[in-house]
Amino acid sequence: MIRGVLDFTALDVATANHKLPGSVCGIGLVRVRNGEIVDKRGGPVRPPQGLDQFDERLSEYHGVTAGIAANAPAWPEVAEWIASYAGTDMLVSHGTDWDIRMMRAAWDAEGMQWPRLRFLCTLTLARRALELPFYRMPFVADACGVTLDGRHRPLINARGAALVAVALAQRQGTDSLDALAESLEVRLGSLEPGRYVRCAKRPALGTASPKARASGAAGRQPLTAPGANPDADPEHPFYGKVVVFTGALQSRGRQEAWNDVSEVGGIPERDVTKRTNILVVGDLNPNTLAPGAVLSRKANRAVELRRAGQEIEVMAEDDFLEHL
Repeated sequence: MIRGVLDFTALDVATANHKLPGSVCGIGLVRVRNGEIVDKRGGPVRPPQGLDQFDERLSEYHGVTAGIAANAPAWPEVAEWIASYAGTDMLVSHGTDWDIRMMRAAWDAEGMQWPRLRFLCTLTLARRALELPFYRMPFVADACGVTLDGRHRPLINARGAALVAVALAQRQGTDSLDALAESLEVRLGSLEPGRYVRCAKRPALGTASPKARASGAAGRQPLTAPGANPDADPEHPFYGKVVVFTGALQSRGRQEAWNDVSEVGGIPERDVTKRTNILVVGDLNPNTLAPGAVLSRKANRAVELRRAGQEIEVMAEDDFLEHL
């Protein structure tokens, strides 16, 4: 066990759907003191009014249904409880961009002011510290020697993020989250009333704007790659990355997905090649994406390219939406 100030609160947020930011329907919190889990709490949340449309696929994924949420505490009460539980702790989660964005939208929907907090993303840390084809929690946990208690649930994910953060700190030989972030060149995220700074790797100076290209055809649907967005955030996870899609997406059509990627500075392309950085796999139940899973031909090709030294990551649709 690391001796020092490795004290923090790990967090995970479940949402009723992917289309309405702020539809928080579940929360998990895990308290860590001196590198050890000392407490964990969580449960369902009643989403803000108007954001309570439940996607059955997501409910199956995280276990919170409309019926369960209807009898749960509302977001304002839960938000106060989170603030009381975490206190001045830094928050840790696996994909803080998603978790903080969902909570910000919930605060906005309820007319509440954003609180002041700092946070650190184990997904961002893992991408800096580990060489993996997949960075979903099951794969990162496996690489860190962390055993998860089951499938995707807020408390399970929060516990996983807590143990992964401790494992990465041990791996880096650091005794605090600040030192861990510094060692992996990751900028801490922060939130305060009216201002949000995402947790991200420190941007390189002089990053050039990507130029989107189009070639060939995808199936029977002609696709057009929009021009690069000159106002895209250079720190966005897709900025400058070549993104390829395979399989049908549940949330949007292929052209809309291409438009979304271009809007944030990414480069949508049709085929997996040595240029590809990210492959998004549709028609895939994210619960099945774990070590040992049977993958599609294109996904297996992406894994082979990764093993050959190419920087390429395979994402399920929910990963894509969270990063987007």
